[in-house]
Amino acid sequence: MSEGVLAAMLKTPFFFNFVLILPFMKKFLFASLLLNILFAIGFLFIIQKLGGLSYVWFKMNNRGITGTYEHRKTVFEMLPNKSGAIVFLGDSITEQCEWAELLQNNNIINRGISGDMTDGVLQRLPAILKHQPSKIFLMIGINDLILHSVEHILTNYKQILQQIQQQSPATKVYVQSVLPINNNLRQTNMKNSDILDINKGIQNLARQFDAEFINLHPQFIDNKGLLDSKYSIDGIHLNANGYLVWKDVVLPYL
Repeated sequence: MSEGVLAAMLKTPFFFNFVLILPFMKKFLFASLLLNILFAIGFLFIIQKLGGLSYVWFKMNNRGITGTYEHRKTVFEMLPNKSGAIVFLGDSITEQCEWAELLQNNNIINRGISGDMTDGVLQRLPAILKHQPSKIFLMIGINDLILHSVEHILTNYKQILQQIQQQSPATKVYVQSVLPINNNLRQTNMKNSDILDINKGIQNLARQFDAEFINLHPQFIDNKGLLDSKYSIDGIHLNANGYLVWKDVVLPYL
């Protein structure tokens, strides 16, 4: 390229404007890159907070609030009344046991839903209380810790106990402690210290609402205060041995 042509190009308005905006373009690109980096860090932080990619994927495929929850909720709502039933109410830890068979009592109905939280139990209480159950064995709250504070969980527990007391006053409520977890088996980012706080809170609420508090927690911990690996594969849910321990604890209350 000749010097004359280059000089002519340098004098064009396009080149002059390009030179003027070049520093702003650099700043824009730098800001855009910085925002993308911050977004990626934030996204990874949230994923880690929820328990890591594997745990989030597990929850997406196994919890399905808009799938499993809604399906089971509507099934429970259309089932006929079973006056005086004994209800086991909770999340997947309750759902995954055949309580009527294990406890050899055909009056027991299982109202556990995988992935359920205290908010979900509140929403489906009408379908539970239509039976005017003789007893409710309640365990809920572990899934809440993925998204909510201990205070939120206890506030919901209070509302649950209030509604049962008001709408089915003859029902005897057994508030079962939340079980420990074992993050060595699978990382969840939930804390056993929070579970202890929940259990302390629901014990006080049980006393306030004349419910029976059943402290299952000590039956399932190892010498480090974690869910004993002999009772679980994934650090949250129970195997058959775990349900046999649970059975022995609740049987006298039936």
